[in-house]
Amino acid sequence: MDVVVEAFKKLSVAGVSDAMDRLGVVGQCLGIQSINQGNKMAGRAFTIKYIPCGIIKGTVGDYIDDVPPGDVVVLDNAGRLDCTVWGDILTAVAHKRGVAGTVVHGVCRDVARSFDLKYPIYSRAKYMRTGKDRVQVDAMNVPVSMGEVQVQPGDILLGSDDGVLVVPKEKEQEILTLAQSISEAEDKILQSALTGMRLDEARKIHKYHELQRKA
Repeated sequence: MDVVVEAFKKLSVAGVSDAMDRLGVVGQCLGIQSINQGNKMAGRAFTIKYIPCGIIKGTVGDYIDDVPPGDVVVLDNAGRLDCTVWGDILTAVAHKRGVAGTVVHGVCRDVARSFDLKYPIYSRAKYMRTGKDRVQVDAMNVPVSMGEVQVQPGDILLGSDDGVLVVPKEKEQEILTLAQSISEAEDKILQSALTGMRLDEARKIHKYHELQRKA
């Protein structure tokens, strides 16, 4: 069991984002959203980088059986919205293998299967046109891009209805510790407010306005 990933599962994506803001670590993936609402995701990155096909057509990839259970498939298709790199069969196999979820810098398709299985997918949009003979796998388990955010193999990916975060492996313990303290402070604010204290007073006592401010 990956104890760090398990600890992150107990936290909200928004709270972890606040911790990263306070530490000056950029990891919020702008524009990548949950395809199926109500799912959560946490796991380490298994990365795939795509490039456009050349004269000799390459493959979109038969990598799914090599993804360790609990990892997140991270697909960098350069943000392309005109062809997909994830669909029905990959969803079914990934779910069966215990993959934690999929994040696409681009689009996915065949989303009904993910609804049925409650399999977490995060992408820029959904679109039916295949990536076959349009894009090909360039490399696996290399640094990839989620827009303005780099993902290294082994980084932690967190997802919820609020979006997707990349937690760099080198900073994961520092981010986790701070996110836990932020979560505890917000819980205290909420409990104080629900038991009759004025919200502004509760925020002042528990230093709400300093929770995400850079140290």
